[in-house]
Amino acid sequence: MRLLHTMLRVSDLQRSIAFYTNVLGMKLLRTSENPEYKYSLAFVGYGPETEEAVIELTYN
Repeated sequence: MRLLHTMLRVSDLQRSIAFYTNVLGMKLLRTSENPEYKYSLAFVGYGPETEEAVIELTYN
């Protein structure tokens, strides 16, 4: 068993992505927009999701 990802709700998605990538050195792995339910997701991490735990940044 391993940790796959954890979710953090953020108030500014672009600022949060910048912090995790520019300050902590993570990579932006993927993003997802869901206009119907009015939320956006960004997944950041140090490696591929198949090998490393990642952080799911949720904005809504």
